[in-house]
Amino acid sequence: MFKNLGRALALLRELRGKSQAQVASKAGIGKSQLSKYENGKELPRLDSLEKVLTILEVGYLEFFYTLCLLDQRAASLGVVPRELDSASLALWAIGGLSRLSPATEEAFGKVFNMLLGLYRQVFEMVLGGTAAPQALGENLQRGERVD
Repeated sequence: MFKNLGRALALLRELRGKSQAQVASKAGIGKSQLSKYENGKELPRLDSLEKVLTILEVGYLEFFYTLCLLDQRAASLGVVPRELDSASLALWAIGGLSRLSPATEEAFGKVFNMLLGLYRQVFEMVLGGTAAPQALGENLQRGERVD
């Protein structure tokens, strides 16, 4: 399960539009350490993973769901491509990869990021018994952010 942990971290960091240096600095770890995590050379300690996810504003559910998507896709194909940017990797993870224009890939990356945020928010609302999911749908129809 942790084989693609680094790729999931890198994907979420890129989708958030943050550099390794920014995330590492705010998380209180070295940039080279974060690079080792993202390249799969080391697994982060739980406290380090928690700090990175906090900086990325990513919940555990969102992180492990992303990791699960990458793992499932890698299992079906046997490998995770290393050369893909975040938008292409997100597209690959959900089952499709075509030669999209950079603008389309960027747009997909934004949509994927919003969907992950929506998934997290709905899950948290269901667990917490807070606002109705209908309000989320109304926000989305108006084009408002839901994260």
